[in-house]
Amino acid sequence: MKSKTIIPKGTSVCPSELGHNNFYYPKLNKCTILTDDIEVQQLAYAGGGNLTAYKVNGQNSIVWAQKKFIQEVNI
Repeated sequence: MKSKTIIPKGTSVCPSELGHNNFYYPKLNKCTILTDDIEVQQLAYAGGGNLTAYKVNGQNSIVWAQKKFIQEVNI
């Protein structure tokens, strides 16, 4: 069964910024609360502390969120 990964509305997410050695890190002072669900794909990025990196489907953006809020939805 196929599934998709969703960050639900009401979840705090942080945008990415380039940092040490051109790696992406969460921009912690620019976090925002989602007003809509977004479909994402998890990335294997390090350095986020308790946050995990996700690529937003259909956009050229990476956001960081706590993995405990992520939902896997069967389609």
